[in-house]
Amino acid sequence: MLSRRSLLAAGMAAVATPALATRSPWPLGVQLWTAHAQLAADFEATLRSIAEIGYRRVEAAGLHGRTPDTFRKALEAAGLSCDSAHVSMPDLRDDPDRAICVARDLGARYLVCSSPAPVRPLQKGIDWNTALARAMTLDDWKHNADLLNRFGARAAKAGLRLGYHNHLAEAGLYEGVRAYDLLLERTQPDLVCMQLDVAWAAAGGLDPVTLLQKHGARIALLHLKDLAVKQDPGRSLTTVELGRGTIDWSAVIPAAKAAGVRAAFVEQEAPFARPVLESLRISRDFLSGA
Repeated sequence: MLSRRSLLAAGMAAVATPALATRSPWPLGVQLWTAHAQLAADFEATLRSIAEIGYRRVEAAGLHGRTPDTFRKALEAAGLSCDSAHVSMPDLRDDPDRAICVARDLGARYLVCSSPAPVRPLQKGIDWNTALARAMTLDDWKHNADLLNRFGARAAKAGLRLGYHNHLAEAGLYEGVRAYDLLLERTQPDLVCMQLDVAWAAAGGLDPVTLLQKHGARIALLHLKDLAVKQDPGRSLTTVELGRGTIDWSAVIPAAKAAGVRAAFVEQEAPFARPVLESLRISRDFLSGA
């Protein structure tokens, strides 16, 4: 027979359950670029703080002057693991063996190409996203897709999965061809997967939910990033904590889960309205339903 105390406890648990129901089907992950300034100032302490907030997986964006071994040991000491590592196409193209070895030695499952390599130099004095979009050509996109296939095969031999991360340029049209569509069509599914940056896709006029529903078999990873405004013609885009912007996460996360997305990483970029670690706590609370 249940005691009054047991009944009260059961009632409280029933009330608490909805609030604790996670919005995210993945272990909490963070793209370390979010805290790159803090990591540069105090690497180990920042990792510990990230873990204390509740994040368990990270995606690396550079080694902060460390070897892969010391980087990995610092992660492990903080209770974190590296699931993915970013590398730009210029760096991947110039030394693919090093990029693959770094990701492998970090313990990552994924090596993600974070941006393409145009032939022309980027225009100075303007936003990086705009400069990249202007520098790229249709032939550049084709060449980058072919490089992804080549390096995807090499990564696979090392036990890694090569991915590609979008910014704004991939949503653009080049001689009537959308760059993101070209990458999907020209890269081989068994060699190259996609990491969908939800905010940059939306900012470029693409619907993340539609992409997940149509190309879910290709999209293995997500960047969970929110936008203060849906689109800004001047490309002056501000990212905010999850749930405080314009992305419809109630549609995006179920679509990603249905698509079989393997992992997701919270990312926010400067300028920050509040301390970075506080922003990461707010995004954590949103994903955990707190």
